[in-house]
Amino acid sequence: MLSDNQSYAANKRSDSKASDLDAAVLRILAGLSDNISILDSATAGPRYQEDWSGAFGARSPVVRPRTVAALAEAVRRLHEAGMRMVAQGGMSGLVGGGAPMQDEVVISLELLNRIEACDLYGATMTVQAGATLQAVQEEAERHGLFYPVDLGSRGSCTVGGNIATNAGGNRVLQYGMTRASVLGLEVVLPDGRLVSRMGRVAKDNAGYDLKQLFIGSEGTLGIVARAVLKLQPLPRQRFTVALGVEELDQVLRALAACRGQFGPMLTSFEVMWRDFVDFVARELGIGRDPFGGRCGYVVLLELSCYDRQPERDEARVMDALEDLSASLSTQHVVIAKSLSEAAELWRMRDASGEAARHLGPYLSFDVSIPTSELQDCLPRIYAGLDAIDPAMRRLTYGHLGDGNVHLLVGCQGSPADGVENLVYREVMRSGGSISAEHGIGLEKSQSFQRLYPAAELDAMRRVKRAFDPGALLGRDRIFGLP
Repeated sequence: MLSDNQSYAANKRSDSKASDLDAAVLRILAGLSDNISILDSATAGPRYQEDWSGAFGARSPVVRPRTVAALAEAVRRLHEAGMRMVAQGGMSGLVGGGAPMQDEVVISLELLNRIEACDLYGATMTVQAGATLQAVQEEAERHGLFYPVDLGSRGSCTVGGNIATNAGGNRVLQYGMTRASVLGLEVVLPDGRLVSRMGRVAKDNAGYDLKQLFIGSEGTLGIVARAVLKLQPLPRQRFTVALGVEELDQVLRALAACRGQFGPMLTSFEVMWRDFVDFVARELGIGRDPFGGRCGYVVLLELSCYDRQPERDEARVMDALEDLSASLSTQHVVIAKSLSEAAELWRMRDASGEAARHLGPYLSFDVSIPTSELQDCLPRIYAGLDAIDPAMRRLTYGHLGDGNVHLLVGCQGSPADGVENLVYREVMRSGGSISAEHGIGLEKSQSFQRLYPAAELDAMRRVKRAFDPGALLGRDRIFGLP
């Protein structure tokens, strides 16, 4: 869907209907005021009622529980009253999943934000769903540990949202998606019942592993209230390296070489195409192109090291980079010499949100493509876009270490449906996925239903009906109900 800030305004209900919903929520939740904060639809504002792009949203009241018990009771009462609900974290999602639709009540987890415990021996952390990713990362580091999930929106996105969307990010290459870092969950079901399996153990084969159903379900099967997270050893030092090459083939050769040279030390392999680098660094003035526009691709490597004698890691990294430079026939290698230099390189990569907002009306694609298919699939997509409109602007970047490509396409005056159909057709033809890490939400639901097998969709709907037969929680997200 084009992000042009028009859909939210079109989806606002009249003041009288909003007031009716406000009054109903106050009546239903009467007596819970000590443990719940309620914002009426007139005062909640865009922070809760509109997604970041402005493409989705409605005027809705917001319920903010302060305890898990209050969350469960509020959901139970709203369910009994037949009220539609949508769970909400930090509102950093990119497919409209957390934005309310008409006649939905927002259940915000922002007040459930405590970090409850950090187990040094078991390397786990117990947190409430509203804790931000950055708070979790910083708390882990205070204990000499490391939470590996990392996103550009770390300061605003929440653990509950990360779990609901199975967030990916910059370190999937080594540590996997969010799913790989979750040991236990406490979830409020759509009818208000509480399912709590907060085990702090790596092995638990007692029955179905229910948490896997909730991870990545985008808030459609239940509301994540608390979680037990798996932590990792804190690296003793990190190297941030920028590598410049001219061809995609060189990028892929670099990936294979880095995997062989560095093994588990290679924790990030991010790639920015020249179009993205030029737009962000030159036009927006965010970050700095370390190669001054001379390279077709800028690769960012993060190398995490654990040797007690850091000079040995440094020598190994330098030798390996020298070999890599020679094998790729490039002299464009920059090693950040300080934390500030590393941050400057990452600023450019993390500026995708700013880039999108400055494109005007645009389409955002978050796709997975098998690495071996990238050199065939991407040229077909670019040729198709040129055939639709040669002047159409496109920005490409992504987590190429795991095959996740992000593509922003400026669609001023261009047929959005044609662009979307082209991109998704080529991705599916290559054996990829139309959603690598952002989820389906509202934005991609029609494409998801059109492109994926009927038997697969039917199986998912059966799961949805088992947990939420009335479709009161997160209705219409992912695929809706027929």
